[in-house]
Amino acid sequence: MPPRNKVSLLPRTLIERRIIEERAATVFLRASAGAGKSVLLRRVAAQVGARVYSGPRPRVSDVEGGWLVWDVPAAARSARLSPPVIEAAKTILIACRPEQRISGLARRILHWGLVTFGNADLSFVEEELAALPSTDCSRLMADYAGWPSFLPLLSRADDAGCVDYLREALLSGLTPGQTLEISLWLDSPRSISSALDGWTGFIPPALLRTPDRHGHLLRLLKIAVDERLATLKAAGATVEIASALEMADRSLEAMELLLDHGYEAHAAQILQRAQGLELLYRNNVTAFHAIVMRFSPEMIAANEIVLFAVCRALLKHGELPRVRHLVARHLGYDYLDPLKVLTRTSRFSFAARTFRLNLMMAEDLTPTDAMITRLGEFMADYPLGDYGKWAAYYNAILEFEIRRRNFREAEAAAARALIYLRQMGGQPLLEFFIHLHQTVLRLMGGDVFLARRAAKDARSRLEAVPHQTEQEFRMLRLAEACLSYEAGRHRDLIDFVHDEFEAFAAAEIWPTLMQFALGYASQVLSDHFSMTIRPGFLDGLWIHLSEGLQFHAMMEIRTAIAYQNANRWVDAQATLSAIRMPIGRNWVDSAVEELTRLSRRDDIAYAMAWLRDAVHVSTPRPYLPRQLDALIANPKVTNREKVALQLWQAYMAHQRRDNAAARPLLLSALQSAARLGCHGVLSEERLFLSPLLNDRRIRAFIETSSDVRSALVIFAASINTPQARALHGGLSQRETQMLHLIAAGMPNKKIAHTVNISEVTVKFHIGNLFRKLGCNRRSEALRAAKALGWL
Repeated sequence: MPPRNKVSLLPRTLIERRIIEERAATVFLRASAGAGKSVLLRRVAAQVGARVYSGPRPRVSDVEGGWLVWDVPAAARSARLSPPVIEAAKTILIACRPEQRISGLARRILHWGLVTFGNADLSFVEEELAALPSTDCSRLMADYAGWPSFLPLLSRADDAGCVDYLREALLSGLTPGQTLEISLWLDSPRSISSALDGWTGFIPPALLRTPDRHGHLLRLLKIAVDERLATLKAAGATVEIASALEMADRSLEAMELLLDHGYEAHAAQILQRAQGLELLYRNNVTAFHAIVMRFSPEMIAANEIVLFAVCRALLKHGELPRVRHLVARHLGYDYLDPLKVLTRTSRFSFAARTFRLNLMMAEDLTPTDAMITRLGEFMADYPLGDYGKWAAYYNAILEFEIRRRNFREAEAAAARALIYLRQMGGQPLLEFFIHLHQTVLRLMGGDVFLARRAAKDARSRLEAVPHQTEQEFRMLRLAEACLSYEAGRHRDLIDFVHDEFEAFAAAEIWPTLMQFALGYASQVLSDHFSMTIRPGFLDGLWIHLSEGLQFHAMMEIRTAIAYQNANRWVDAQATLSAIRMPIGRNWVDSAVEELTRLSRRDDIAYAMAWLRDAVHVSTPRPYLPRQLDALIANPKVTNREKVALQLWQAYMAHQRRDNAAARPLLLSALQSAARLGCHGVLSEERLFLSPLLNDRRIRAFIETSSDVRSALVIFAASINTPQARALHGGLSQRETQMLHLIAAGMPNKKIAHTVNISEVTVKFHIGNLFRKLGCNRRSEALRAAKALGWL
């Protein structure tokens, strides 16, 4: 006979007395393995003069002294007491596990009561351990959560045996789903109350209440649970475990498990139940991409939800051409025509039409009135209670109205999208995108103060997203850097362009955000590095965009403006002349009333670039003021652009020596910039603003306004660039250019090719640069220039 362990030797007087003195006719010791039920049952039976029955079905002969003391076998999932036994027993004391069900007692319990002692009652308390050394008592309570079955481990530590016991005794009665629930809890232990109807009924209560105090037992339980899960997976319980993962809102992990074990169809079903694209907004982009890209070509061809999930993952990585090829191959080339897809009589499913709306957001396409009408017809098919779909629809309308330069309609769409997102209980990531859209449209329109509020809301929602959102935080940092630029602080935007723009542009960027980014990034480059501007200077950052011919016109227009800011007007004209546009230079030169009707983003930017060139010449054409007035009257021209147009008007009046006209125009432009907070446009138009401010009479007139004085302080700080300091310090334009190119690490031959001069001329200018800096080598020149703040 094996020796008795210390559990049987320790008195448990308190709980024994409670059981014996209990007035209820039926008493259960319902606790998991290791709670000491059997030992306690024997002690109570000895005191009341009864014996313990441990078989599957008690008989009348097993009742002694009015007591039936029954230790239900662990293998029995359920058992039933017969009426004669129930009638014969005055008190029934039963020990069983939480998952075991004992029937036949309903009437007895109703009339004479029931008391249940659970895990918490059977666990040791410190008072019961007074007979043990204090160190053993502390170890049992801290390392093993006061669980009776672990008492022998105090004299002989055996972690391996403890793990085996946990796996075989404690966890064997759990379903695969319950085992997984314990695993998830162990990944992030938190204080919870014990409950007998779930997995918590199998765990020592002290461990559930204060997991942070029982790290040793947590570690052993984690090992046991991992081993148990591995056994279950090997035994074919993969689908059940995946179902539990799905129920725990861990659909990606469930899909990964199923794909690992070859259950591709089941993984596709989980993706469908998770509504495919919606799953992307609740998980990390990289993790979503890694899993959905594992579906086979056959599954992608057979299941639309899988197809669109794969396409969405590709869009998140900037793979628009690949997505267009994929949907055309599986759905037909007519799918690329949004008008054919969105009509209510189209052959495409509702899911396909919904994804076409998503795809339109990624395409650099400005919807026509007919397309907006089709979208309205498509919206009629949306389920009234599906707030997520309505929010997505208004999110798309928001993007399209920004492209159409209908900023008021865009604001209305944003407000409506937020309403639907809140009605569905909130979706932080989607709300972030709405607020980011608002930031962009307000910055594009010139209302920086409202944009700053939207950016603050965007940050608060993004910080509430539970998973990693590296790509989205990069978008937010760009918007915040642009806000700093508008306040006269350029450093954040310069750092973003230098360190993050390439990664930003390589991901999913909707066209409005890309246009916004191109405008600000190219401007800050020309502000601070205008001497290094060369043909294709944006290609190093955004060459992949040209592969899809997206933003090509906008990139070239921004390049031309950068040339203009560097006083390279001939290069700017050549760049503009090479752009393929529905309108050309001759059209812009002759148009007046037609300018009030321009609506396309690129058309307005192109016309303004040519008019900027015309403003600069010493003798502008006589009807140029009327052309500028026509653009100011155009409802699609933003407030920010109108500030620039007013500055050009003031500059032309000054060139004509008509300061009486120049002063109010300049004052109006500066007051508008100050009212809106868009100080960046003043820096962008410094070529026209600086000559006006150098006129003492004009300056004295405009500085009577406090708002204008504040705007001029910000403007003065914004033009204090390294290039400006170098020119003020005595370098020529060409020497400043050489300094920046040397700092970029270019050898003389590459410099000559970049600026289109001979290598001999490069050496001549570098020699002059060295002489002015008192240096003989490039490294010395760079150190000196940095010390002077010229780099």
